[in-house]
Amino acid sequence: MDIAKNYGDLSLAQETCTELRAGNNDAILPVYRKYHPVFMGYTRRRVKDFNDESRATSIVDDFWVELLNAKAICDFQGLSSLKTYLFKILNFRIVDNVRRAGRQNAYANNISSSDNNIDGFGADDVSPEKDLMAKEKVRLVNETLLMLTDSSPTDAHLMKMHMEGLNYQEMAEKLLGNKPKSDKEIKKKTDAVKKQFTRKTSGSMAKFKSCLERIMTKNQLAYGDLLN
Repeated sequence: MDIAKNYGDLSLAQETCTELRAGNNDAILPVYRKYHPVFMGYTRRRVKDFNDESRATSIVDDFWVELLNAKAICDFQGLSSLKTYLFKILNFRIVDNVRRAGRQNAYANNISSSDNNIDGFGADDVSPEKDLMAKEKVRLVNETLLMLTDSSPTDAHLMKMHMEGLNYQEMAEKLLGNKPKSDKEIKKKTDAVKKQFTRKTSGSMAKFKSCLERIMTKNQLAYGDLLN
């Protein structure tokens, strides 16, 4: 982490926050001039599958208008660069837009399952918006696992094995390693893993959900956004 750079970003954000709250919307212009070109280029690349230049422009314009309410700028704490922080906000606006567009297109076209085989494209083909959402969900889960690893590596390890599809006994055997083990040892370890994983407030799953809630809150999302 570049502390000096982040401190400069924090100062810029705090000054902008103060001015915006005082009603000076022009205060966003230094931030706009600094990041708009790269944000515009990034958004164009993310929505290129729609072949719609106006979509990228609309998303970025709405993003800058949203920043005028000061909340996002004022919430910046300098834990990352301002560009990274704003990128995350923009990224979720892109995802929201793409997802809405996908729903609208599906409704407008009223596509039936039998129509999905036209020109050799089967029902299992993944649309750009679904692919984008899938990648965002993976990123959220990975970020949650990183947070859990920092606070509780053992629980994070159990969650990773759970996501790989392992049951409690398979987790136990993996934790015991390749050394010879009796049925009694396996059962004892399996029971311990199950207990650790399922504790109501302090188990691996409970801790993962707690970290996920924090990640979702930080990104201004609700569980519905993750499930859709």
